[in-house]
Formats: sequence, structure tokens, C-alpha cells
Amino acid sequence: MTQEKVVAPAPELTLVEPYSSYQEVNTGSESAVIHLDDYRQPGLPGEAYTSAQHLEQERQAIFSRYWVCVGLASDLPHPGDVYPTDVAGMPIVLVRDRAGQLGAFHNICSHRGLQLVEQPCHVQAHLRCPYHSWTYKLDGSLKNTPHFGGYYKDSYEGFDRDKRGLQPIRCDQWLDLIFVNLSGDAPPLAEYLQPVRDRWSMYDLSLLRHEPREVSLQCNANWKLAVENFSESYHLSWVHPALNSCSRMEDHFAFEVGDVHVGQGSLLYKSGEIEGRSLPCLPDLAAHQKATVAEYITVFPNLMLGVHPDYFLAFTVNPLSPTQTQERLAFYFMGDEAMTPENQALRNLPIDLWRDTNDEDIAMIERLQAGRNSPRFDGGCFSPELEQPVYRFQQMVARAIGELPP
Repeated sequence: MTQEKVVAPAPELTLVEPYSSYQEVNTGSESAVIHLDDYRQPGLPGEAYTSAQHLEQERQAIFSRYWVCVGLASDLPHPGDVYPTDVAGMPIVLVRDRAGQLGAFHNICSHRGLQLVEQPCHVQAHLRCPYHSWTYKLDGSLKNTPHFGGYYKDSYEGFDRDKRGLQPIRCDQWLDLIFVNLSGDAPPLAEYLQPVRDRWSMYDLSLLRHEPREVSLQCNANWKLAVENFSESYHLSWVHPALNSCSRMEDHFAFEVGDVHVGQGSLLYKSGEIEGRSLPCLPDLAAHQKATVAEYITVFPNLMLGVHPDYFLAFTVNPLSPTQTQERLAFYFMGDEAMTPENQALRNLPIDLWRDTNDEDIAMIERLQAGRNSPRFDGGCFSPELEQPVYRFQQMVARAIGELPP
């Protein structure tokens, strides 16, 4: 499903000119950009992780202009289902209309700007504002405005009801993942994700079945630190000894995923077993030399994906503030057989592993966040072999901020 209003190519990403200091951040958005032309340059400065102004620039340059993953089709499986969420603090609502089509709108009543939907719910045909009872159809059109023109008068001369419907947001879906583009002018989602789809074209992802059990939490760190941590394996030996025992740091590799996204993988993934039993795997893995391979792709800006022989991970982050992030990990297993009650314990193995691993990661990224407050932090440095994805992600952030108009 696509709500396409404007389809135009995004501006060409080009390297920006170097800036000797980040202290000029208050003079304009362009000064927030640093030069990342090779791994010897420092990374993003501390202000990029602590500044409310920088987060506002990211809202404009990244979370409004790029495709952002905001939820799952599984969150609203039935006609009439409604799912409120937000994009970097900007409230939106996802709806499934009576024909089963997905839509997205800014989650505010057009009358006085009240947050229209507060919790996931199911409705028959309308969304009603609890403040003055303005009512909207699921296509966003305004239906009722009781007493708006005076007692027992729902309108007044000159009031244009057609212009006061909910404000639509361009949205699209890939697999179970729902994306929105607030600006409405990003390239089509299929084009944006084409490098990911090409990389994983040998996998039959139609077999994915959503697991109801998820991992959801908040961490006291900037959203970029969660993405950066996911995108490198350099820390495995020291932070994740349990994970390193089945997916060692030295078995990892980086790979290209187009110009925007970044990827890494493990050559020796081991499926979990209980009493000699294991979960069903994707077909034909041996023919593609993927029987023991797990791969991870960071889809810019906020989605991290992992394909394993026996399960699929979708990990999203959403900034709540410069120093607080909402994380959600959703899991998918291969085929109906994997979803039987008898296999629940096997499905719990990777979920438990990611929960425990993420707890270990959060302890580190919260300390990274604390370090960003030091006046001596200069952006740090990168391993050219083990931190390429982190470098490229930071470069994308810097480039996107640099494209904001002055």
C-alpha cells in the first residue's frame, strides 16, 4: 500500500566543506556539519548527542525527509484498527480503513490541535476528538463539527469542511514494516530499500511470521548511539561474552548496502537447540553458502534489520529527547511450523539473547552518552577495519544536516 502524493528524487548527497569547530552551531544549521572524508577525521562532536537544537535539526533534515520506520502492519491487523505513535516527538497515527488499506495522518484534531488518538484502539468507522467531538472518517475527511456555527448549527457560511480534514502523511509498507515520509518528497520506498532487497534476494522472506513477544525499553542515551552500537562488532568480546561464544568478533565482516545504508555480518551463526531440536530455517541456504551466515543492515535512519537462518529481527529506535531513546525489537520466525506452541521455548532463545545483549549494550551507550558531556570529547576516532559502518552512519547524519536550508 502506498499513499504517494509527490514522488521526486531527494537532493544529491555531496560531501560538505570542513568546519574547524562545532561551536558555531548556534549561528545556523550549516555550521552543524563536520567533515568526514576519511577514517582519520574525528566523528560527530558531543553537541550532536546532547543538544536540543541538533535534535531539532535532525527532525527537519532526517526524520522528516527520509523514510522512517514507525510501526508494524501487525500493530493494526484488522480494518478499523488505529495505532498512534510518533516520529522523533512528532505525533502521528496509523489507521487501517474499512477496505483494509493502511494510512497515516498527523495525530492532531484540525480544530484546536488536540492529540486525537492517545492509545491503540479499534473503531467502527470514525475517529472522534474528545474535546469538542469533531469526527473524522478513516480516510481523514472531516465528518461532523457539532455546534461549531452556534447552538445546533454544525457550520457557518464560509467554513470549508474539505480543508479541515486530518493532514495525511505519505506511507508505505515493506514486509511487516510501516514507513512514513513526512516531507512527501523522498524517492519511492521500493527504490530506497532496493539495495537491501538486492542484498537479501536469495532469502524467501514471505515465510516470516510475526512473534507476539517483543522487547521494548527506554534508554538514557541519544538515538544515534543505539544505531552506532548495533552497526559494529568491535565491542563483542568485552561487552557480550555470551554472544561472542556463538558469534565471535573475528567472524564478522562489513559489506556495502548502497550509498545510504550500512551492513555487517557473521560467518558462523549457530542456531539454538533444545534437546536436539531447533527451529525451521529459510530454504536453500546451503546453495547460497548462507547456512551459517547472519547479516545485519542499518536502514538509515532508525531501522536495524537482522536476517538469520532461523529468524528475522526488526529493531527500531525513536528519539524522545536528545538524551532519551525508545527501542523496540520485533522478531519473526520461518513458516507456520516455527510458530506452534511446542516451539515457543525455541523461539524464546534468540529473544532472550537479544534482551540480555541489549541490556549489556545499554549499560555501555549510557556511559557513552555521559562521556559526550565532557569538553574534552573531540568526536573520537574510527577503526578502518571494524568501525566502517559507524563512520558511514555518522557521515550520513552530517550530510543530511548540511542539506538544510540556512
